[in-house]
Formats: sequence, structure tokens, C-alpha cells
Amino acid sequence: MDFSSTSVRDRTQVRDRSIPVPLFILVLISSVLLLLVGGSLFFFPEVARPRWVWTLTPFNTRFLGAIYLTALVGFSLLLLTRKAIPARLIVLMTWVFTTVVLIVSCLQIDQFDVTRRTTHIWFWLYAADCLGSSYYLWHYGKQRLPALRRLPRPWMVYLQVQAGFLGVYGLGLLAFPARFGLFWPWPLDTFHSQLYSAIFLVGAMGAALLAWKTAAAELLTFGVIQMALSGFVLSGVWVVDRAVQKIDWSLFGNWMWLGAFVLLGITGLGMVWQSRQLRRSW
Repeated sequence: MDFSSTSVRDRTQVRDRSIPVPLFILVLISSVLLLLVGGSLFFFPEVARPRWVWTLTPFNTRFLGAIYLTALVGFSLLLLTRKAIPARLIVLMTWVFTTVVLIVSCLQIDQFDVTRRTTHIWFWLYAADCLGSSYYLWHYGKQRLPALRRLPRPWMVYLQVQAGFLGVYGLGLLAFPARFGLFWPWPLDTFHSQLYSAIFLVGAMGAALLAWKTAAAELLTFGVIQMALSGFVLSGVWVVDRAVQKIDWSLFGNWMWLGAFVLLGITGLGMVWQSRQLRRSW
């Protein structure tokens, strides 16, 4: 028996199960910032809006808050588990989001007041997150994680379909913001259309990753993230529209938009249930 090769393999698997300390610190710092920023935008919009780095409408304020609070949920799960399996998913989603937001911010630099210190902080933070997630995307991309397996066929097909729809819509918002931004309950300018494309591209890449091979912990994480996004977005839209009454609910497209987020929440709940079944069978 080759004890040396066995010990090397065991050490590799231990490394696979633990996230590096620098990644843990990066996620911890990001979580604190997400709590402060997302919490203020969503729960205290009147306080956050005047201090934000660009001009926000009431709907956009709470929608951004919903995005950041959803990201906080994903990061919190990673901090609790500290495992490589969900880290692979979280790192990919973080990389997609920060890269798209950073590129859009650079292309739409006229939306920012470059004389404000908060603007410089915005760009430095996103650049740091983008570089950090790029490194760990490469780090986990070259590792072999033995716990990954194929999902039952219905879930594979659904995740592929979700990845396709979200990917097409996300790319549409990014490349053709005026046209694809029309499918939105409130008016969107080019900047916000392109900015929000990051959410759909994140969902598309996450679904595509899990449709190939995944672990029960990853499916659980992705399901909880979808449930959080659905809950925050729907409640945020309801609260704002109740106050300003600007959404025309006689339009079928607005109900379709709302239904899409309801569907994400329902399927997220299904993923959580399926992850529990997989833990028993795997």
C-alpha cells in the first residue's frame, strides 16, 4: 500500500473542504459592507438615498438594497460552512457580479460625481472584489472536488432552461438596455438597465454551473439565494408601490415580471428540498 500517496490525497481533500483564510477575511469584510449598505438602502431608503453615489428613485433604492441583502445571504452561508463546495459557487457568482458592475460603472462614469470620496471608494471596492474573486475563481477552477455529482434529470433540464432565459435577458439588458429595459415595472435608464443585467447573468452562470455537476450543499446555497432574492425584491416593490403607486398593474408584462421572481422563489424552495433528498441518497 502506498501510504505517501494516500496521505497526499487526504491532505488534498481536507484543503478542498476548507476555504483559505484570505478568502474568509475577504468575505467577512464584504459581508459587513453588504449589511451596512444593503440594510440602509432597503430598510432606511430616505437616509441612504441622498448619500448614494448616484441619483436613485424610490424603486431603484429598494431594488439595490434587495440585491445587496441577497448577496449578504450567500456570503453568510459561506461564512457558516467555510467549505470549498459552496465557495466554488459563491466565488463564481461574485466574480460575474463585480465584473459586470465594474465594467458598467466605467462605461457610465458620467453617472458618478468623481469629486466625491464615496465615488473613489465605490470603484476601489469593486476593483478589489473583482481581482480577489478572479484569483479564487482560478483557484477553485483547477481543483478536483470529488463530492460533485449530476443532479436528477428534471433538475438538470430546469437549471439549463433557467440559465438560458436569465442569460439571454441579462445579455439583452447589457447590450440593448433601451429595448430590454421596457420589460420592467418602473422606468429604467440605460445605466440601471445595464447595472441590473449583472443579477440575471449571475443567476444564469450559477444555474449553468449546477446543471453540469454539483453537490447537495451547493444546491441548498443556490436555492436559499433565489428565495432571498425573490422575497426581498417582491416585498421591496410592494412597499414602494404602496407608497407612490406608480406601477400600472393593468399591464400583463408587469405581472409577468412579478411572476418571474415568484417562480425563482418557488424553485429555490424546491432546490432546498431536493438538497435534503440528495444528502440522504448521496
